[in-house]
Amino acid sequence: MATTIYYFSGSGNSLIVARDLAFSLNGSLIPIAPLMDKKQINLNSEIIGIVFPVYFADFNGVPFIVQRFIDKLTPLGSKYLFAVCTHAAGPGSTIERLKKMIQKKGGNLAAGFNIQMSVPYSVFSKIKHAITKKKFDHITIIEQDKEKQQQLFKRWEKKLDFISSYVSQRKEGTYETSNLLIKILRAPFLPLNKLMFRLRYRNLAQASKGSLERLVHMSDNSFQVNDNCIACETCVKVCPVDNIELVDNKPVWLHHCENCLACYHWCPEAAIEGEIVRFNKKEHHPEVSLKDFLAQKYI
Repeated sequence: MATTIYYFSGSGNSLIVARDLAFSLNGSLIPIAPLMDKKQINLNSEIIGIVFPVYFADFNGVPFIVQRFIDKLTPLGSKYLFAVCTHAAGPGSTIERLKKMIQKKGGNLAAGFNIQMSVPYSVFSKIKHAITKKKFDHITIIEQDKEKQQQLFKRWEKKLDFISSYVSQRKEGTYETSNLLIKILRAPFLPLNKLMFRLRYRNLAQASKGSLERLVHMSDNSFQVNDNCIACETCVKVCPVDNIELVDNKPVWLHHCENCLACYHWCPEAAIEGEIVRFNKKEHHPEVSLKDFLAQKYI
C-alpha cells in the first residue's frame, strides 16, 4: 500500500524523523515547502504521514506553513493520515489542534505522535542570560547536553518501531499530547502567556498591529548579522521559503519568515544572531548534512 511522508524542518530534527519513517514504511519522502505554490495538493497514496516541529505551542503548535499545507490537501476522506510532531519542551495540544484542522477539511487524523528531539536551555540559564545579557556559549552547552541529546535520539529509534508497526496495521485512536495534569496547571497562565507572546512578536516584527501570522512573518526584522559573515550564501540556500537574499554581501530578510531558524542553525560562521534567536540553541541534527537539508527546497 503506497505511503507518502510529508515534512517541514528547520534544524533537521523533523527531517530525520520523516526520513526514518519513510524508510521503515517503504514510502516516499516529500518536503512541504516547494509544494506551497500549488493551489491544491493531490494525495495519491493511501497512507499519508505529516512530520513537523512544534511552534508556538500555547497558541497552536502547528507551523503556519503546515496549516496552509493542510488547507491545500485533497482528497482526504478515505486516506489514512497520521502525524508526528517534534519538540524540545513539550507538544502542548498540537496534535489535537491538527486533528481539528483535518476534520474541517473532511478528513480524519487516525493517529498523532510526538517525540522530543532536542534539549532546550534550562530555565536557570535563560533567567541568567536575561539578567546578565551575556551571550550563550553554544558550543560548551551543547557539549554538556550531549549525553541527554543522545538519549533522545535512542528514544526515537525505539519509538520509530512502535509508530511504524502502528501505521502498518492502520490502527487508530492514539493522540499524544501534554498530559491532563500539565494542562490543568498551565491553564491559569495561558492568557498571560499568549499576551506576552503576542507582545514579543510585535517587538520582533517592529509592528504595533497585525495578525499573529503576519507578525511571525515580519519577525525576521529582528535578525542581525555580525562581522563573521563571509557572504557564503548558506542562509539563502537553506531558507525553505526563499525569504533571504544577499544585498551588498550581507543577508537581507524579506518578511515572509516561517520562524524555522534554518538560517541561524546552518550558518557555518555563526554570523546570524538577534533577539529572535536569543533563547534558541544553534544546532542541527548531526546525521543531517547540509546537502540533505537543501533537498527540502526541491521535489
